[in-house]
Amino acid sequence: MKLPGPLRRLARKARTVVQGPPAKKDAPKPAVRPLEPVPELTPFPKALYLYAVNALPRAYAGRSASIIAKARIFAEQAGVESRLVTFLHSTELADIEHDLRERGVIGDTLRLECLHDYYPDDTTWDGPDVEHPLEEPGLHWVKDPDWEIYRFFDAEGVYRFYKRYDYAGRMIVRDFFSPNRARTLREEFRPNGTLRRRVYMDLHHNLPRQEIHYRADQTPSFTVWWVIDPETQQRSVERVTVFDHEARPVEVHDSLDPINHLCLDRLIGDDHAFIMCEDRYLDRYLLSYSRANAKSIYVFHNAHIKEPYNDITAIRPGFRPVLEARDRVDAVVFLTATQRAEAEARYGRADSFKVLPHSVRPPKEEPGVERDPNLVVMMARLDRQKQVDHAIEAFAMVVAKLPKARLEIYGKGPDLPALKNLVSDLGLGRQVKLMGFTKQPNLAYQRASLCIMSSRYEGAPLTLQESMSYGCPVISYDLRYGPADIIDDGVNGLLVPYGNRRALAERIVATLQDPALLQRLSAAARVRAADFSEEAFAARWSALFTELDAKGWD
Repeated sequence: MKLPGPLRRLARKARTVVQGPPAKKDAPKPAVRPLEPVPELTPFPKALYLYAVNALPRAYAGRSASIIAKARIFAEQAGVESRLVTFLHSTELADIEHDLRERGVIGDTLRLECLHDYYPDDTTWDGPDVEHPLEEPGLHWVKDPDWEIYRFFDAEGVYRFYKRYDYAGRMIVRDFFSPNRARTLREEFRPNGTLRRRVYMDLHHNLPRQEIHYRADQTPSFTVWWVIDPETQQRSVERVTVFDHEARPVEVHDSLDPINHLCLDRLIGDDHAFIMCEDRYLDRYLLSYSRANAKSIYVFHNAHIKEPYNDITAIRPGFRPVLEARDRVDAVVFLTATQRAEAEARYGRADSFKVLPHSVRPPKEEPGVERDPNLVVMMARLDRQKQVDHAIEAFAMVVAKLPKARLEIYGKGPDLPALKNLVSDLGLGRQVKLMGFTKQPNLAYQRASLCIMSSRYEGAPLTLQESMSYGCPVISYDLRYGPADIIDDGVNGLLVPYGNRRALAERIVATLQDPALLQRLSAAARVRAADFSEEAFAARWSALFTELDAKGWD
C-alpha cells in the first residue's frame, strides 16, 4: 500500500526518531525499594486537613482530580472533612464548588476556600446589593455555548468585554479588552455585587501586573505588583503594599509571605493542621511558614528532573527547594517507588521521603455499553507536557495499516489549534477526533479497546489506573514517572521506548489485530488496577498522619 505524501514523510521521520533520551553513562542506576506493606487503617488524628493549590480550574485535570478523590476517600474511609485552599484569589471558586456539588463530584465533606478571604476585614457594606444587568447600551452580546459567559461587541464588531455569571445569575467576573483583543483589566465581584478584586493585565503576556484587593466597604486593603519573565512567562512578586482604612499606604513588603502567612494563621487558628502542598508554585510560601500546630506535606505530582529526563542529577528548579529542605520538612510524598529511588540517588535517603500511590475508584460501568474493537482513546490536557502530537502522528501510521481504526482524544488546552491543523494536514479528519473535555471518562474507557499515553513526563498519571480498572489496557511511552511502576509490559499493558512514534504505532496495530491478546490484557488490567484500592490508599495516608502526629506539635 502506497502511503500519501504526508504519511510517507511521517514514516521517514519515525524511522529516524530516537528511542528516547539515552541514559547518561555516568548516572547511577538506583535500586528501587519495594513499597512498604499496606498497614491497617487506623483513625486519622484530630486535625484540619488542608490541600494547598494555586488554583482549581473549571475544566480540571489529573492533579485536581486526584486531590478531590483524596478528600472523598478520607471522608468515606475515615469520616474526615477536608478543605481545598487556593492561594490564587478567585471569585469563581464558589461557583465552581456549586457546580461540582450539583454534579456529585464533591460532597459536603470537602469545602473550597480562597486563602485571601481570611485577610482581616472589620468593615461592612451598608448599601443595597449592587446590580449588574446583562444588557449594555450600544453593545450586543453572544453567549458561550458551554458556560454562563457573554461576549460583548460594539456596532463596528469590535470585541469590548466579557461577563461571567454564577449559578444564581450574579455577575462575578468582567474582563475588558483593547481593540487588538489584549485583555487590559479584570474585575471580580462578591455575591452582593461589590468589587472584590481588580487586576490590571500585562498587554503582551495576558498576565497580571497589578492587582488591588478591596475590603467589604470598597476601600483597598492591599495591592500586589508582579514582574514577568519574558522567556518563561513566570511571575514573581515585586512589591506588596498594605493600606489603612483611609486608603493610605502603611506597609510595603517584597513578597506575599506576610499576607499569606497572616491568612494561614487565621485559617488554622489554634487547631492542629496538616497542610498538603500539592503545587510547587506554593513551596515558596509554605517552606517559610513555621507554626507549632501545623505540619506541611509536599506532594510531588510530576517529574522532578529536567528535560530530556535522562539525567537523574539534573533537578528542575521548582522542585529544588523542597528536596534541599528534605531534612527539615515533615514529609515529601512521591507517587511511585521509582521516583523516590531516583531522588534518593541524588540526595540520599531521607526519613521524610514517602511513597503513597494513587488509588483508583471501583469502576461504575454503564449497562449496554459495548467495546469497539477499532477504538483507541486518549485522556490528556492539550499542552506541551502531554505531547498529544506524538499520539496523532503515531496514529497516522496505524490507519495506514488499519483504515477502520479510530482515535478519540479527550481534553482541552492551548495546543488545540495546532493539533486540529495536524489532524487536517495528515488527512485524519475521519479517524482522529478531538472530543474536548468530558465529564464521563468512564464511558470512553468502556467503549475503547485501548488507551494510549505519549507524555513527556508525569508523576503517576491517574489515567493509567482508571483506564485499566475498566478493562481498557494502556499502551504508553516508558516515561518518567508512573507507567513502568503500574504496567507489567505484555501482561496488563504495553510499554514502548520513550519518544518512539513508530514503536507506539506498531504496538497499537499488533494489539488491535490480536483479539486474544486484547482479551488477556483487558482481564489482567482489571486485576492490576485492584491493587490500588481506596482502602489501601486511606490506610497509607492514615499511617503517615499518625506518624507525624506522634512526633508532637512543638
